[in-house]
Amino acid sequence: MIQIRLRSFLDMITPIIFIYIILSLGWKTFLFFNVEILLSIILIISILHFLIFFDKNIEKGYKSMIFLSFLILILPIIFLFVKILFYSRRIDENLKIPALISLIIYVLIRITYFMRIIYVKIHNPAFILITSFIFLSILGSILLMLPASTIKTISFIDALFTSTSAVCVTGLVVLDTAKDFTYLGKIFILILIELGGLGILTITSFFSYFFRDGFSFKEAIFVSNFLNTKATSNVLSLAVKVVMFTLTVEFIGTIFIYLSIKNQSEMESDNLLFFSIFHSISAFCNSGFSTLSQGLYSQSVRFNYFFQLIIAFLLILGGIGFNILFNFFTYIWLTIKKYFLKIFTDENFRRPAHVVTLNTKIVILTTFFLLFFGTFFYYISEYHYSLSEHSSFHGKWIVSFFSSATSRTAGFHVLNMNTFTTVTILVTIFLMWIGASPASTGGGIKTSTFALALMNIISLSRGKNRLEIQRREISSESIRLSFSIIMLSIIITYTSILIIIFLDPKEDILSVSFEVFSAFSTAGLSLGITSNLSNGSKLVLIFLMLLGRIGVLNVMIGILRKNFYYHYYRYPKGNILIN
Repeated sequence: MIQIRLRSFLDMITPIIFIYIILSLGWKTFLFFNVEILLSIILIISILHFLIFFDKNIEKGYKSMIFLSFLILILPIIFLFVKILFYSRRIDENLKIPALISLIIYVLIRITYFMRIIYVKIHNPAFILITSFIFLSILGSILLMLPASTIKTISFIDALFTSTSAVCVTGLVVLDTAKDFTYLGKIFILILIELGGLGILTITSFFSYFFRDGFSFKEAIFVSNFLNTKATSNVLSLAVKVVMFTLTVEFIGTIFIYLSIKNQSEMESDNLLFFSIFHSISAFCNSGFSTLSQGLYSQSVRFNYFFQLIIAFLLILGGIGFNILFNFFTYIWLTIKKYFLKIFTDENFRRPAHVVTLNTKIVILTTFFLLFFGTFFYYISEYHYSLSEHSSFHGKWIVSFFSSATSRTAGFHVLNMNTFTTVTILVTIFLMWIGASPASTGGGIKTSTFALALMNIISLSRGKNRLEIQRREISSESIRLSFSIIMLSIIITYTSILIIIFLDPKEDILSVSFEVFSAFSTAGLSLGITSNLSNGSKLVLIFLMLLGRIGVLNVMIGILRKNFYYHYYRYPKGNILIN
């Protein structure tokens, strides 16, 4: 009975702790934000968790969550006792940061467990995906409006726009990230980018791995929907792989970015390490946010080609899809293993027949083709215009390659977009519309959607009644989905252009179209009209960014589909005259 009351008390006190953290971070003059109060809160909660843990009647999943929370909370207490025993008996203010981090992680673990309960009770994964992004956008806008987050007071619309752009990893901005936000505000933006790039439900699955004893088959099915995988047996392991792979790549990216800029005396950023971390995460998550006022077009990095190559490869890795990357790395590992065994042990190793899936081949080939086409096009189209400020031969090609990579997935730019020719703008719109690959951090209609639609057109032109690729017949459902996504994207972008032109009639239609496709594809590139738009047009762009990140079909399924049961009846076929 006592444990039940303690459990109810913990459920009630969690949102209070969350509000306390926000007040502590948001207002520098908050009186109750000191190391003594933080440690007292942690000590009390730790004792409560310790008492609840020995209750024999609680379920395994909740018990695992309590144990994990206790381990996180006890760390600052251990640091305190070690400091008192071996260094000094005075409580140092340096303990404030680890204590605050411990509380934040604790709240995140509690939210994870709460989210797990929700997506078991609500039998609609798409609806949960939608609400998670909306919730993150609203929460982020509140955090960005805190006095400690901004240099000056900002409006709710601008805060919501910035938050949504970060959560949807778009990169469109109505404020100067470098000048309008403090370090705390930039950290909030960075956290929103990371959560939005991976997806809050991937983070939820990651933490669920640590209390998986109570993980049901139904939960595994729902999580597999979030991670775009058919398998349910190792779905939590996949979530852990995604998170760990992301953190590893971002860490390596941080090191390379730091090495590429450490000797530049003209860097605008006064903290090179924070600059490196911010741009590594922003690049891999394909967000396009920068701590430089002019973005990567700033004089300090505009001609740093090594830096641009690092960012470009991070963009490509983040935009190609986690399933594709893992499948491709498995193939490389098995190939290395085969030759290693053959050379050193004379043992024949036969890898599985179809290690590289058809999906992987289509995505990689389409990505390679689009990168090659984009690089060649930017080099030819902008040679006498925006590329003219790059004097070296290799510099022009690297900038062209960078522009090709960023135009499909992220909002970084190293060229003066105000000098772009009309042809360049239209081709950039086309590349943005295609976007990145499925199950990645990028947006757009996706490379596989474009490839399937194009190959189906070719197949129909040859008189075939089905689509076959490498002795595989593509399911009619995949083809229908591809054309549905294409049609919905055209309808939504066309309608949005009409609305924005109606709300802001003074704006150029080409610039408006560019802005709309950039928002819907979460590409983040802009011709410079974003901050000049009315609040109504900004709301349209916010809606487009959410639609583009979540997926139009996911939104329609979440709203319209009432159940997930299959219908086994079929009506007689009706023929419609076409062409």
